Amino acid sequence: MSGIFSNFLRDAIRRPTVTRRSMITGMLLVSVFVIAIIIRIFPAKYGFYLNEFDPYYDYKAANFIVTSFDQSWNAGQGGFPGLLHYFSWTDYTTWFPEGRAVASTSQDGLQFAGALSYIFLRNVFGLQFSFYNYLVLFPVFIGALTAMAFYLFVKRIAGEVGGLFAALMVAVSPPLIERGNLGWFKSEPLAIFLFACAGYLFLTLLDSPMSTRQRVFRSVFAGLLAGYANTAWGGGLYFSVAFGVFFVLLPFLNYDVPGISIVALLFTAGDIFASAIFPRPGTGIVTNPAGFALLGGTLFLVVGQWMRTWVRPAEYRWTMVKVLLGFGLIGLAVLSFGLLSPVSRRYLSAILPWVRSGDPLVQSVAEHFIPTGGDYFSSYLVLLFLGIFGAYVAFKRKSPSIGFALVIGLSSLYISAAFSRLLVYSSIALAVLGGIGFAEVIFAILKPSAPTLVKRKPTYSTQSEMRAVYSIALIALLAFPASIFWIPNPVQCNGTSIVCDQSPADYGVTIANGGTVFSHSQITDWFQALNWIHNNTPTNAVIISWWDYGYWVNVMGNRTVVADNATLNETRIANIGRMFMQNQTAGAATALNMGHGRPTYVLLFLTGSQITLSGTSYYVLQLPAGQGFTPGGGDESKKQWFIRIAGLNESQYLQPAPDDFNLTPAALTNTVFGEMLPFTFAGYFDLQNQTATVTQNYSLDPNTGAPPVQLFATPSNFFLNGGTAKFQIVFHSTSLDTPISCGNQVSCFSTVLIYKVLP
Repeated sequence: MSGIFSNFLRDAIRRPTVTRRSMITGMLLVSVFVIAIIIRIFPAKYGFYLNEFDPYYDYKAANFIVTSFDQSWNAGQGGFPGLLHYFSWTDYTTWFPEGRAVASTSQDGLQFAGALSYIFLRNVFGLQFSFYNYLVLFPVFIGALTAMAFYLFVKRIAGEVGGLFAALMVAVSPPLIERGNLGWFKSEPLAIFLFACAGYLFLTLLDSPMSTRQRVFRSVFAGLLAGYANTAWGGGLYFSVAFGVFFVLLPFLNYDVPGISIVALLFTAGDIFASAIFPRPGTGIVTNPAGFALLGGTLFLVVGQWMRTWVRPAEYRWTMVKVLLGFGLIGLAVLSFGLLSPVSRRYLSAILPWVRSGDPLVQSVAEHFIPTGGDYFSSYLVLLFLGIFGAYVAFKRKSPSIGFALVIGLSSLYISAAFSRLLVYSSIALAVLGGIGFAEVIFAILKPSAPTLVKRKPTYSTQSEMRAVYSIALIALLAFPASIFWIPNPVQCNGTSIVCDQSPADYGVTIANGGTVFSHSQITDWFQALNWIHNNTPTNAVIISWWDYGYWVNVMGNRTVVADNATLNETRIANIGRMFMQNQTAGAATALNMGHGRPTYVLLFLTGSQITLSGTSYYVLQLPAGQGFTPGGGDESKKQWFIRIAGLNESQYLQPAPDDFNLTPAALTNTVFGEMLPFTFAGYFDLQNQTATVTQNYSLDPNTGAPPVQLFATPSNFFLNGGTAKFQIVFHSTSLDTPISCGNQVSCFSTVLIYKVLP
């Protein structure tokens, strides 16, 4: 009896066996996870803040969810009733006076994911972080988890080696880091993570034997994840379209996938259901072109599988072509009758790049610029060729997972060419296709030599050494684009210089540098201004600024704004631009009208530099760059968009092309923007002839045709000219008084000015 018991005990506590391969894989994944976190958290050296503009609004909305939950819980009602308050919330502190219906105009899935995950970790595991700090770190860990999800996803396509490559690729990809680092509580990181998880689950359904219960669960769960991605990011709709396209292709590829019709139906049901949970996209997902594509692809696959049962194999493909044409005609009919919701110009530009938006508001947003070949090459280098090779290998193979990889990879590369913001899709494509190519190359390098039939004398072959050399060289080529991105440059910034040469990943979050070219800096001007607004303006004050800064003023300054960083009311944004270009009297009337009787303030943000010519100090509304100057990123760099979005005649305010930056004399003296500049016009300086004297005459360089640099004298008294001024300066940040060294004996400023509108 004792022997039986001892044998049972021995079996129960037997040490688990772990293969060497599994240990190495686990160690590599842990290393990739840590690398992903370190790279994404690197900007913390400049301050622990939310990044960019939109995350501040998403934080405000998510914080409303947490606060409502806690109030409902503390009142003994349970937390769920509090969560429902979000869907009836209209925020009247933004887009004043009509306000903003939050649930129908937000990425609700992102905000609920942040809020509910925080509530869970706080209440169950006792998390001690503040909610703000938690959201600052949220994208860092989501990005690292995405690398793990891509390992599982690509492993189903290209094996373990390909999965490891994809994980490393996602961990160090510059586009994914730029749009998923510290403080980036925004749509892309969560949506891409959800897609990778959905893709992995979906692939397990294509080539893995499993019970009916498992197949149903995984189909529905994969669809729910893909649908939730739609609620977190408008760009997530692409993933639903990609699945729909794959469903259309399946009948033509002769893939024998058991129960694929049921899988597709359950996946689509889960996707539609999750998309409809929140008002955006809501039940409209059915008439949304993306949802319609998914539904149409699913129905086509079901019809194709049904037709296999009675159409002769030799005629099947041609029959399916005719069925596809029929589906196309039905789709055109639905479109012509207006049964689908319209596609915005921005989405249409992503689908048809030659249909670019002519809307100045869209063109003014930096993330809508078209990426160049240099953007791809600098981000990926040899990975581009590896991805092309992976696509070539995939075309030669036949399996459901390879077909899915081609759909995702090629379509993602296509979509990424539309906007710089969509470069994240290129990282998805190269993680998938590059994983296939990398696995093929590694197999070719490391595969054993064929045995010989004739015995030979022993020789000291260098084959193993050459394999090692090839492997090291390949890893070095793969790591190079990542290393130049995130490894700090040996040329360090000193304690006072704000323009210096460091790694692009080594930059402060946007609020620390004001969204300017001071990317490696921590500048306090915006913090000073927002703190002043919070503490020194009436609680019912209305702040007018260019729409870029609306979220900062509303959330950090805790004051009402007439526009934020959304494009909900283009007319309002145009009115703000028009106000800046009107004369004092008309501009003040426009501002007071937007304030609707409340105390009204106007905020102006300027960047520039201070230079010395012939012993005299001048201010320039540009920053030194190489042998010349470049726009710094403040309102002085956006004034042309004030004019264009407002529909004004550009020639009245800006010098003509090739200039279109320097203000005309009339704009300097007879516009709100020109008179708010805390300088007096001093003349022009020929950049190509730095020994020339300052002149009052505007003229292009006779040799190069380059425009001159507009110079300004020392700061004025900060009052608009004349005793009948309608705008009075009430605050300016410190860098204007004490500019910061930005190299080459040049000082720079990044100042926020706040004017009160007088009746």
